[in-house]
Amino acid sequence: MSLLRALPPLLRAFPTLLRVGFAEMVAYRAEMVVWILTATLPLVMLALWSAAAEGGPLAGFGQAEFARYFTVTLVVRQVTGAWVVWELNHLVRTGALSPQLLRPVNPLLFNLAETLAAIPVRLLVLAPILLALFAWRPDIAFLPSPATALMGALSVLLAFALSWLVQAIFGMLSFWLEQSVGLFGLWFAAWGLFGGYIIPLPLLPEGLRAVAEWLPFQASLGAPVEILLGIEPQPLRSLLVQAGWVLLATLLARWMWARGIVRYGAVGA
Repeated sequence: MSLLRALPPLLRAFPTLLRVGFAEMVAYRAEMVVWILTATLPLVMLALWSAAAEGGPLAGFGQAEFARYFTVTLVVRQVTGAWVVWELNHLVRTGALSPQLLRPVNPLLFNLAETLAAIPVRLLVLAPILLALFAWRPDIAFLPSPATALMGALSVLLAFALSWLVQAIFGMLSFWLEQSVGLFGLWFAAWGLFGGYIIPLPLLPEGLRAVAEWLPFQASLGAPVEILLGIEPQPLRSLLVQAGWVLLATLLARWMWARGIVRYGAVGA
């Protein structure tokens, strides 16, 4: 038996799902470009914090450090971003989930493949912005050590998994609630503050930072940024925290999906 045939059916189907997802991203490239541009808040924060650092470094962050931090944040944000909370909410509220449940592939798995397939498109759109940033501040460029690059790549993967799972969990709340997207908005606000999206965690008060390091907000964005930049003093601990949150989110998502589908079918959707 070939290696391909030995794989579970869902894994064998995943490359096809990726191709279909990529085709959809290309078909709706205008919408994708708009979505990408709405996730460029790190550029705004870069301008604000650079201005604040004109008089001298803040907690070890000078203008060059801020530029490097928010450039990496911009890239990590694009690589780990997802939209499953809005899609799942729409599918449940409109009943469009019903025909998708008749397919042999879980609708969530298709969204996952679609999200992964969109990453090259995002990076392609992001490339001119990065080139402009490098032209503005050549000191943004840096080369992490092989060990740092490896841990950073693993951290990015865990951050993507956690971000997608958290959105899926909020999306599945639509089986019970009508305002699941609104609740995700509250999560997003906390994520922006404690995940390093609008302020690097080293700039937070020491006690607040100590707490934020263990929260899922930091695990889904700030952790890979700090690991890649080499400013995370305990990268292995950070990876373990990320892995722990991914495991918890996976278990919760599986539990919610099983019960949500039962409720969805019980009301005749």
